[in-house]
Amino acid sequence: MPQFSSETLQAVTRVSRCSSAVVHDEMKQGLYSLATIACIAPWVGLFGNVLSIVNSFQGLGTSKAAGLAALAHRLSESMWPTALGLLVGIIALWCYRYLESSLETFDQEMESASLELLNQLARFRGRFSAEPAIQRLSDGAMFGEKSLAELRQDEKFWRRCMFLTATALVMAWMAQVLRYFGHDSLPLYQSVQTACLFFPFLFGISCLPMYPVWTKLLRRRSGGLAALGSVFCLCWSVAELVLGVSLP
Repeated sequence: MPQFSSETLQAVTRVSRCSSAVVHDEMKQGLYSLATIACIAPWVGLFGNVLSIVNSFQGLGTSKAAGLAALAHRLSESMWPTALGLLVGIIALWCYRYLESSLETFDQEMESASLELLNQLARFRGRFSAEPAIQRLSDGAMFGEKSLAELRQDEKFWRRCMFLTATALVMAWMAQVLRYFGHDSLPLYQSVQTACLFFPFLFGISCLPMYPVWTKLLRRRSGGLAALGSVFCLCWSVAELVLGVSLP
């Protein structure tokens, strides 16, 4: 029985490396988002803390005791953005390190599997037939390629997610403005300004708990994380509007 030639083994090696690279890129989607969240979240929390401290000194025209009590209460509440920013950053960094180490382990397993396949092909004579596999190359897509119908379906899904994200974010922003205007008794202009400043921070926090859902259920489909985060942000804003409190 003839043994596989060196050209066949080299072709198998190239195909294994291409397949490993495709799987690596698919599994790596979203890791840069976690790294970005881990870097930006503490600074966003610090920015919210500074804004809260600046707003704490407004409206101190009452008596000294009442003014000091109101100032102490506002300063204590101004620590929440920093605490939330640090919490989000630490969790995102831990998740990033864990997924990165898991990806490195998986890369080593794929490399070991490729070497084992080459060893088996070089060891056993005539037990494998490469000809049927070569004939079937044109039957389906290789290396993660998608058909035109699948690409159109993904594009339609992305458009729906973007529409849902825009609608949910607008409604959540309006709920924040109503809460500041109705429950906190702020002027309309200041309510809009405060909602515009703190709303990106709220949306960023909302995307973090939705990341596992996007990874496991939606399989990292394009636009899914933004849609899930916007819906969670809307639920959060509506809950704050109904309860009349600022949820941590």
